[in-house]
Amino acid sequence: MHLRRLTAVLAASTTMLLPTAVTPTASAGQLEGRVSTGSWAPLTPSLSVNFADATVARAADGTQHVVWMVDNPDRTHNYEHTTISPSGAQGPVSKVLPTNWSQLGTPVDLGVNPDGSLRLAFRGSIDGSTADFFSYKGVYTAVSGDGGLTWAVPREVLVKTHTIGGVTMAYTATGAPITGFGDTGGFHWSIGSTPEAALSSAVVAEFTDHDAMGASLVSSGGVVHVVYQSSRLNAVFARQVWPTLGAPVQAPGTHTIPHQPISVVDRPGVGPVAALVVAGKVVLWDISSNSTHPVRGMDGASNASLAALPDGHLWVAAQGPIGYTPRASRVAASGWDVDRRPTELDDLYSTFGVVVSSVDALRAELVVPGAESGDPVRMHAQSVEAQMSVKASPGRWRAGRAQKVVFKVTDVDGGVSGAKVRAAGKRCTTNGAGKCKIKFRAYPRPRKITVKVTRDGYVPVKLKLKVKR
Repeated sequence: MHLRRLTAVLAASTTMLLPTAVTPTASAGQLEGRVSTGSWAPLTPSLSVNFADATVARAADGTQHVVWMVDNPDRTHNYEHTTISPSGAQGPVSKVLPTNWSQLGTPVDLGVNPDGSLRLAFRGSIDGSTADFFSYKGVYTAVSGDGGLTWAVPREVLVKTHTIGGVTMAYTATGAPITGFGDTGGFHWSIGSTPEAALSSAVVAEFTDHDAMGASLVSSGGVVHVVYQSSRLNAVFARQVWPTLGAPVQAPGTHTIPHQPISVVDRPGVGPVAALVVAGKVVLWDISSNSTHPVRGMDGASNASLAALPDGHLWVAAQGPIGYTPRASRVAASGWDVDRRPTELDDLYSTFGVVVSSVDALRAELVVPGAESGDPVRMHAQSVEAQMSVKASPGRWRAGRAQKVVFKVTDVDGGVSGAKVRAAGKRCTTNGAGKCKIKFRAYPRPRKITVKVTRDGYVPVKLKLKVKR
């Protein structure tokens, strides 16, 4: 479900494959539109379920790959895939599974390898019959070597299991996929893949001293951690599972959204960071230091999502109950400074979860299942731009005299250079410290002056200056 930095090679798989999917057509839900700011764009005409979050993975070229589950009229299911380019252009939509399955689990997890190939981990049943290898035998995998246009399903499992549900995946430092799932009995995982012929002797690692709900794996610093919620202990924990099993580390506070998958990323220079809802507030949990940092303006959220960029910036998004609009904020490249208030997006009906993804420190994409009024639930996406703020010194002065005003434009990282400041027919451009000056003429009477600040990649901001008596 969660965007993670995946830097490992694809483990070898068997050559026994289901037939690959055909090149996508309009019947596969092809829209090829554009994801932009200001409104939600449906990624597909296919119907989704409101509890099935998307999974997003970022490729080395900046392409964001998105996979989600769809419902068919005959009550079978499939997964669909599309791409969002760095400029926001949506690519074609393709079916992931060559045939529709009778049951599919959610959430699923998607990985991108250095060679550009994709791996989707999921659980399900192709026909409901336990006699079929593709029914309740384990965590299955779909692979694509052409950027998601076509897919194949090897006759192998990533984790042996007879249950259906969600799944999480990361990569070890040796390049092997590590895949697992949590339940009331603990967390269960395996390294690499097991072909059908060796399934009976497959070994599954696990810990059972905690129940592990909403579990998510993350690779960081050569080790792999799982972050999960224990319903019995009413707490969130992080625990190393590779190369050795470590002791659990409990997060501060009480996580208030039971069983909701936990979003966790590897932040460069920091390590694993998770987005939690603690006492009704969204916080960022720095697992290495076991400290939390609040995100302003996201009180009352039902769930939160994180995306990390190579330069250390974070994007955090939240979604909530009816009437709670999806929203997003940006965190500075270093430290924990966050936007003063989040950008709020138009609400959709029947939303349940949100996933945030980003390839640019100045822009992120939010992906949610939802519907416009009266429409069925579909997967939607919308872009969010970075925020900046402006201060003026002085912000008011008396009529009858000229006044030089210094403007300072900042964002979460400090001064914003290259911002255009316009007011009363005059303009200036901010320097490296985010400052510039405008000299206003002497106005004979009181008035208000509107200041507008713009810069590529940022939401425009306005400020009022006041000339008083």
